[in-house]
Amino acid sequence: MSVRGARAAIMDTLCRTCGQVHETHGNHLYDYCETVDEELTCHICLQPLVNPMDTMCGHTFCSRCIRSVVRIHKMCPVDRKALTSHDCRPSSLIIRRMLDRLIVVCPNTSYCQATMPRCDLDPHLTSRCPGNRAHCPNEPMGCTWHGPEEAREDHMWECSYRTRAVQAGVPIKDGSLTTIEVHRRREEELGISFVGGNETPMVGIIVQDIQAEGVIARDGRMLPGDQIVHVNDTDLKDVSHFVAREALGQASSPIKLTVYREKAERTGQKEVHRIQLNKVPGVPLGIKIAGRRNEPGIYVVEVLEDSVAWRDGRLMADDRVLEISGQDLREAEPERAADVIKSCGDKIKVTYSRIVKPIAPDLIQSLNADIPVETFNPANLVAALVPRSEKVINIRKSSRESLGISVSGGRGGPKGDVPIFVTSVQPDGPVGKHHYLRRGDILLSVNGANLWNLSHLDAVKVLKGYAGCKALCLKIVEADTPTNIEVERYSPTWLTWLTLPSYCHTAHKVCLEKINGQSLGFSIVGGNDSSHGNHLQHVTIYVKTLVPNGAAAKSGHLKCGDQILMVNGKSLSNVSHTQAVTLLKQAPRRVELTVISWPGTLV
Repeated sequence: MSVRGARAAIMDTLCRTCGQVHETHGNHLYDYCETVDEELTCHICLQPLVNPMDTMCGHTFCSRCIRSVVRIHKMCPVDRKALTSHDCRPSSLIIRRMLDRLIVVCPNTSYCQATMPRCDLDPHLTSRCPGNRAHCPNEPMGCTWHGPEEAREDHMWECSYRTRAVQAGVPIKDGSLTTIEVHRRREEELGISFVGGNETPMVGIIVQDIQAEGVIARDGRMLPGDQIVHVNDTDLKDVSHFVAREALGQASSPIKLTVYREKAERTGQKEVHRIQLNKVPGVPLGIKIAGRRNEPGIYVVEVLEDSVAWRDGRLMADDRVLEISGQDLREAEPERAADVIKSCGDKIKVTYSRIVKPIAPDLIQSLNADIPVETFNPANLVAALVPRSEKVINIRKSSRESLGISVSGGRGGPKGDVPIFVTSVQPDGPVGKHHYLRRGDILLSVNGANLWNLSHLDAVKVLKGYAGCKALCLKIVEADTPTNIEVERYSPTWLTWLTLPSYCHTAHKVCLEKINGQSLGFSIVGGNDSSHGNHLQHVTIYVKTLVPNGAAAKSGHLKCGDQILMVNGKSLSNVSHTQAVTLLKQAPRRVELTVISWPGTLV
């Protein structure tokens, strides 16, 4: 007998006891394998009895059914004799056992075919059912989906509750999708810079920075490294950079942003181990030890190959030496430890501690493990990015006329090491009259004098030095096609910087240090095997997201969208993604990255 056709009533929540959707205070619902004896059926709900109660007049009903009836009508629904809830008693143990032994089907029929006595369904759903191991993150908002862990990702994109914004002030959860709602006044900017787009290996749209005076900063919930997967009615999982720019820049208030934040790296637990190393004639002990800056104690730096410690196989790099042969070394210097080792006999007893990380997804990865990623569709890919070509502009003017332009950028400026670019053009000036330049054009040289590697002040001096010339020859890179999106602090888009001639790219060093055995705290994309962005061969590895509280995020020197050229002096040019990941994983505790960093697109 099936109960599926008997659910005409309003059903609000997924019950964890029976696995069915029913009213919060309604009876549990079950799917029975066989027709249930009429004597075991409630005369009110016409379903097999649940928590049966006997009346003084000899009838049996579900506990919730009879209590709801007598609360209003004060009589038995069968013989209409006067009745109150105080006149009802639990049914006999025999009746309850008969009901408990009724065979039911697991309600998660899409993933589980088990049958069992009704009394065993609750523990089955709690600990054994494969179709009940994962629930939708939007369950508090009303979603009733449940199933295997591997099916949750597909559901998350279909969930009708995922675009419902969380309440104001509710934080964004890491490792899952969260929809927030923000409000902006007319002409007000969101106040973020972003990178990514399906023209590049990043594919997704990632927040690089948050401006202090913008809408997002005022809301206070988003962080650099968050991926924006949806804005109002526009899906941003696999769109071009400029489509995302238009969607974010022109989104009408209230703005619903569905955001994915990388899982924060959890702190590991400390384990203490005691071992004994037996010296072997002619074989070195093989333990390199050193102290750490701003940290007490002595740590294993390296275990030499084919040494006593290496053959033993238990000591590892980053282990902290606490004691050697009874000598406390927790606050000692490395020299003291070396003296203790020398004074030991043939047997050296070592007590050491190790930080053991909890089992968690690898934090140097190609894509966020918990965000569904659609299969690459060539139809979604816009025209390939190509390095921009230079253009020569010849300007003629009187010696008394200024160019009539304003510029920004320059080496060491607030935007980083970016070339000089035009921020405004006076319409009545010699440049504006003849439309020689427009906002966003990048100035590489004037009359043969290079501008691209100068500070802002030095570049302005050079331009002013040629102000009295009647003929000027400017070498430029043209700006993007103008759009209707206006921002107060104009800057060229991230893609403009990305496609500049290679000699305009200025690399710098970023040093990161792994703490307590944790990862570097960022994810990467790209490589010569990437389906997106392979036309940009000069750099192939990008920083996609930063892990909250990870080494990269704490340093403040690495940003989403940065291009990694080298790891500890080893080039990443034309390597596969797997090779890049391996190189980063195998890097020692202190890692030096050579990167190119461009500011993101403002909206």
